[in-house]
Amino acid sequence: MIDKLFRKLPIFKGKQRLARFLLSSSITNKKDFWVKGKKDCEYLIPNLIENIGFEIFINGIFEEETSNFFVDRIRQNGVFLDLGANIGTVSIPLIKERPDIKIVCVEAAPWIFSYLQKNLARNNMHNVIAVNKVLFYSDNEIVNFYSPNDQFGKGSLSPVFTDKVVKVKSIKIDSLLTDLKIENVDLIKIDVEGYEYHVFKGATELLSRHDAPDILFEFVDWAEENAKGIEIGDSQRILKDMGYKIFYFKEKGELMEVSDILLQGFFMLFATKKQSRDK
Repeated sequence: MIDKLFRKLPIFKGKQRLARFLLSSSITNKKDFWVKGKKDCEYLIPNLIENIGFEIFINGIFEEETSNFFVDRIRQNGVFLDLGANIGTVSIPLIKERPDIKIVCVEAAPWIFSYLQKNLARNNMHNVIAVNKVLFYSDNEIVNFYSPNDQFGKGSLSPVFTDKVVKVKSIKIDSLLTDLKIENVDLIKIDVEGYEYHVFKGATELLSRHDAPDILFEFVDWAEENAKGIEIGDSQRILKDMGYKIFYFKEKGELMEVSDILLQGFFMLFATKKQSRDK
C-alpha cells in the first residue's frame, strides 16, 4: 500500500531516500512483480535493487523527463529506435502517448529480453518490434555479453559489472533496418554502456544521410575507457565526422552545443543534423 501512495505523490526532493527507508524490507525481498504505473503502463520488474525498478515502484515511471523529451520529436507515423531497451521503460510510456509511431526495441541480454517481451505483451504494444541481438559494427558474430542477475539495468560487452557471460549474435543497425524494411528513422535512444561507437560504426549508411535521425545518448568516461577497441570520446568523434552537431543538457532542459570532444565525466548528449532545434 505504501508504494501505491508514493506513486500518487509528485516527485520531491528526498522522495527516494524516504521511500528507501520506509520500504527497506520490500527492496530486499520483492522480485518478479507487476507495477501499474503512469500513463496506464504496466511493468514486470525483476527486483528493486536496481534503480530502474525502484524508480518505477515509487514514481510509476522511469526518467519521465526523458520520455517526455521524445514525444514531440517524432513525426506523425514516424520510427523510433530504442537501443538498449531493457524491460521497455522508455518505449512503453512513449507509445502510449504516440500510438501512431513504430518502435524497434533492441536488447542484448536474453534474460532481460524475456521481461521486455512480457511487458510489451501486457501493454498491447502492437507497433513495437523486439530484437534480441547485440548491436555491433559487423553482422552474425557470436560475442560475449556480460549481464549481472541482480542489476538488470547493467549489461556490457566488457566484464565491468559481472564475469557471468552469455553468447549473443551481433547485427548492424543498417542490416537490421534492411531486414525490417524500414527506410526512415526519426529518433534514436541508445544506452549500451560505452559501446556507442561500435553501434554508430554499424549504422554509417543511416547516419551519413542528410535526413539522419536525431540521437540521444550518454557519455560516461569510465564506460568508454573500458570499451574494447576505442579511445574515450570516439562516440562523439564518429558522429561529428558524419555531420552531426552535439549538445549537452543544461538546467531546465536547455541544450548547449559541445564545441570540443568531452573526455571526462557524465553527460546526456543530443546529436542532430537539423539546422534548427528545440531548446
